[in-house]
Amino acid sequence: MLDLIMEKLPDLEKLEATVAALERKNGEAQARVQALAHRAAQAKENDLDLEAQALNSGRKVPSATEPQLREQLDSAARDLEVLSRRLALANSDRALYLSQHHGEILSHLGAAHAAEGARVAAAAEAALAALLAYHKAEDDARNLQRLHPAPTPENVGSPESVAVVWGHVNTRNFTGGPQRGDLEATLRYLISLGAPTIVEAVEEGEDDEDAA
Repeated sequence: MLDLIMEKLPDLEKLEATVAALERKNGEAQARVQALAHRAAQAKENDLDLEAQALNSGRKVPSATEPQLREQLDSAARDLEVLSRRLALANSDRALYLSQHHGEILSHLGAAHAAEGARVAAAAEAALAALLAYHKAEDDARNLQRLHPAPTPENVGSPESVAVVWGHVNTRNFTGGPQRGDLEATLRYLISLGAPTIVEAVEEGEDDEDAA
């Protein structure tokens, strides 16, 4: 959350790190409780079977293994409960911080949005220049073929069907891809995401004063 501006909010970064660490520990604790519960249930069944077999054969009843596992399970369940409460408190602290610093966070997000918009605009501007050059080469080749066609070779056999495809050969060449105008419009829109150029108005008479 808020990764782009986290370095500007060190207190929030610490809160986020605490929440993430507690979430990880909570997940591990849940897995441990589930595993111990499964082992304890199996141990109970095994203890009962061994006790029944010992009594039927007149042997000494072996020590049960379930009580030890139940003790470990109770300890793990308590640890999980403590972690769950710690996580709830950490989430509450984070929510309180976000509420108290709402305006500051929005300000940082606005600056980050403008900076990322400038990056997108710069990349789109370069892409648009390359796309226009790509289309110009295609148009120049088409005009050359139209205005100065290659000499027609003498026909010495049956005519063959020939298809000329510009660009990479794929299904879009034949089934239709994005239109040139659509691509250019998209790139021009992305360019518009950059900060607009602000031209300050010069009041009449200022130029004369500067010249003087």
